Amino acid sequence: MGAGGGGGAALQVEAEGAADRDLGTAAEGAAAEGQGAAAEHLSASSVAVGAAVLGADVGSTSAGFSHRPGTGSGCAASSAWPEGMDPNSSFCLIIRLLGNPKKSRKEVSCFRFEKIIDSDLTNYNDLVASIVEEYAPAYLEVAHLQYYEEALNTFPEIKSDQELMTMFKKHSETKSVQMFVQYCDPSEPYEPITKYVQPNNKPSQDEDNYLQNPIPENEHVEKDKHYFREDVSVDESEDESEVEEDEEVHEPNHAPNVEYDREDPPMIIGSTYPNMNEFKLAIRQHAVKRDFEFDTEKSAPHRFTSHCKRKDEDDCPWRIHASTNDDLCTIVVRTNPFDHDCSSTNRKKKVKNATKHWICEKVKDWLIEDATLGADELRKKLKEHYKIKIHYKRVYMGKLLALKQLYGDWDSSFNNLYRFKSQVESCCPGSIVQIDHHTINGKIRFRRIFVAFKPCIEGFRVGCRPFLAVDSTFLTGRFKGQLASATAVDGHNWMYPVCFGVFDSETNENWTWFMQLLRQAIGSLLGLAICTDVGQAVMTGVKEVFPEVEHRECMFHLVSNFKKKFHGKVFDDHLWAAAYSRNPYLFEKHWVAMEEVKPSATAYIRKWHNRLWSRSQFSTLRKVDSVTNNLAECFNNWIKHYKSLNLDDFMDKARQLIMIMWNRRRKAAKKLDASVLPHLKKRLNAMPRELNLEVVESSEIVAEVTALGGSGFRFVVNLEERTCSCRQWQVSGLPCKHALAFITSLSDAHIKNYVDSYSSVDTFRAAYAQLIPAMPDKSQWPKSDHGFFMHPPLLKATAGRPKTERYKGCSDKKSKRGKHMCPICKDYGHHWHNCKKGNPGDIAAMMVVRDPPKRKKKTTKTAESSIVPCDDGAPTRMCFPPRLAFLHFLETTSKKKGKDAKSSAGASKRKSLEGTSSNKGKKAKCESGGSKRSGTGSNQLVALSIKTSMPNEQTNVPVKVGAKQKKKEHVTKIPMVPFDSPTMGTRSKKINPASPAMSTRSKRRLSL
Repeated sequence: MGAGGGGGAALQVEAEGAADRDLGTAAEGAAAEGQGAAAEHLSASSVAVGAAVLGADVGSTSAGFSHRPGTGSGCAASSAWPEGMDPNSSFCLIIRLLGNPKKSRKEVSCFRFEKIIDSDLTNYNDLVASIVEEYAPAYLEVAHLQYYEEALNTFPEIKSDQELMTMFKKHSETKSVQMFVQYCDPSEPYEPITKYVQPNNKPSQDEDNYLQNPIPENEHVEKDKHYFREDVSVDESEDESEVEEDEEVHEPNHAPNVEYDREDPPMIIGSTYPNMNEFKLAIRQHAVKRDFEFDTEKSAPHRFTSHCKRKDEDDCPWRIHASTNDDLCTIVVRTNPFDHDCSSTNRKKKVKNATKHWICEKVKDWLIEDATLGADELRKKLKEHYKIKIHYKRVYMGKLLALKQLYGDWDSSFNNLYRFKSQVESCCPGSIVQIDHHTINGKIRFRRIFVAFKPCIEGFRVGCRPFLAVDSTFLTGRFKGQLASATAVDGHNWMYPVCFGVFDSETNENWTWFMQLLRQAIGSLLGLAICTDVGQAVMTGVKEVFPEVEHRECMFHLVSNFKKKFHGKVFDDHLWAAAYSRNPYLFEKHWVAMEEVKPSATAYIRKWHNRLWSRSQFSTLRKVDSVTNNLAECFNNWIKHYKSLNLDDFMDKARQLIMIMWNRRRKAAKKLDASVLPHLKKRLNAMPRELNLEVVESSEIVAEVTALGGSGFRFVVNLEERTCSCRQWQVSGLPCKHALAFITSLSDAHIKNYVDSYSSVDTFRAAYAQLIPAMPDKSQWPKSDHGFFMHPPLLKATAGRPKTERYKGCSDKKSKRGKHMCPICKDYGHHWHNCKKGNPGDIAAMMVVRDPPKRKKKTTKTAESSIVPCDDGAPTRMCFPPRLAFLHFLETTSKKKGKDAKSSAGASKRKSLEGTSSNKGKKAKCESGGSKRSGTGSNQLVALSIKTSMPNEQTNVPVKVGAKQKKKEHVTKIPMVPFDSPTMGTRSKKINPASPAMSTRSKRRLSL
């Protein structure tokens, strides 16, 4: 019988193998009534179905089951379900699979197999899909499901979930269902099964002789030894050796080690293979290598016979027969007298011999290296190595089969987390592995997990700076959860994973739970700083669990939200510069420059982004001056290739990656013999060679350092307190260029003595002093006694194909889907109207035929809903300069220009300013003094006391439409934009011009 007719060879081989195996069992007489998987015969109301049944009487009216359904051997009893299955909702389906009756072979009527399912997790479509995936039908054939109802002696058909639930309800006591699956062509009417006939199991004389034991005397070795009389002497040494030899040969599970070329397996007479499965894979590889296809005649555990598929078309004489050796395991090629003389099948659209099992063996090595490879990439690799083109679905099914064999079952991977927890706690005491679950519809399901290894916790406390970057990334496997992580930085500025966890989504509850376990792991550290993005959930978790820490906000996410609403060159020049400014004066300078042009932009930042994002307000205890959350992004990029693994394998892989990192850095730390890390020492020694600074000493420890030929700023350096008025030394922990200029001017001072202890070799060694535990594979993990089976989480249905890459933001570079080919030069990467390689005449002719494409206008969409407010009373907030501080600069510049201006115009302008902004000036004054931070030294940011009124953001000029309309003045307000504004520097002098999008980061740096 072919799988779905004559189309699939996999089902034909398996069905014939099952039939031959069961016929042999019946011949030996060892199977009881109703047992085994012998070929059974079905009779339908149609003659076509009845003709495919051997030995069945089509017109018989007394046909029926010869034994009670559900009592056959092989079906799991209700008291012995597989581990993890719920006995209340589990059912054993005894399925008899039939092919198309007009195409199936008459020697084998059906193929029986068993399937254990959970009725609560299975619907009609999933059940049909699981059967079709395992035993694929022919092209365009569909599956029809029926089951046997013993009470009415009928065969109802299943077409919906409701009918499937009815079947489960009828068999709720026996927990065993007799089902029939038939593949038929949808163009032909389906004729359901109506009767069943049990064939005669009495074996024929030929079958009995053929399957007779070839060495019957070996069965009596043990018995003969026990029947010796006590007075008869026996050479026991010889008998023992023979017994041991015979037992070794006839061991059922014995698989000898047979070496052969797996890429080009030999099929000559006498070629040996370890077992039948290896031989079947080898002959398929042989067929792919030689560009031919074969049909199977006989397939059983002890024999295999096939011939060329083009035996009739090309009269190809190729035929092969293989059978087991004396050990009943090793397969030997017995017959292969002729070579192929048929045409090649390499260019066929459907390669018959490249089954999913063959694909599984070929892609295993590739999936071990990279488990994220998709079916398209695997298709390309198979095409490159074996010169065949395989259908996408078959490659996908082979990949799933390979992943299941490599990494185990997905359903049991979540329950296996408790074994991972037991293994970690046994080999690494003090580690934290917390698993949380919840109950849904009476089933305990996975909810979230938190993992923190003891060496990571202790290394962070004694060897890293008190700074954590917290973020999450999505998993790409079947479970689309969120992988949260807390990452620190060591003295070498390297990523230092502290802990990680998995939960279903970013909610306030999940992030609060993660932060609570993080606090339990690291405790309360003095001067701890946490950097996050602008997500509401993670910011809420930090606020509730760590209210006293310095909460920093990622500048990259701030800019991404800011540029959705505001554009202009002034922001490109000053926004990033304000974030990188360590000195409060420089921060105010850039802030005032932006507020002078667009007060609404600075008001937006005051309202929505009030966490710390500027270096000018970072504390001097952390010694980390990063303004972005790139540290957490480094962890996400480091782990991204393994996010598609099962959760238990992912946890073990993450532990292994951390172990490799620890070992490599520990070895590097042992080779260091200096007091300061070498790369920092080298960089600090090279910086003073290019400085153009003047040092004026006030004493041996205090000096003034002035920048020559530049801004002319002067800074005060104190070596005893390790401070500089630029604040770079205090914030980063490394001497700034002003301090280096002063240190190198002294004869008895050394740079290494002024580096913070976080950058020392001893601290770096302490971070990696403890060992990450080495663990065996998951099959050897200890069993857990948690007392229940944790089911996988409920999956959320999403539209479209599953996403493996994150959604790109407005500031991310968009990847090009494909290159455009120029129709003139046939080259890629440009359009025809910009072609420089083609013939100018062809370009001119093309220009006459069609005009060049018009450029699309850039449109900017506002996304205010994506901005998450966080208006709380946290102590760590941005302290902004008071609003309208730029009026101080306007007053100083207006005095110089006032001599040339008319006095009347100046008076009217002042009245307008004072009259329209009195209320707004009071409000700005109240808001500017609302939040303050405790300062350190004289460099603390102090609010400016400027008592001036706020001018109008726009000047509305009335324009009269008609001279006669004096009573009803229809006035059109036109906003006036000053043409000397910095926003109009590089753009057209139009009213309200559409400025292009701001770049992500300014390339300018301050030369202090």
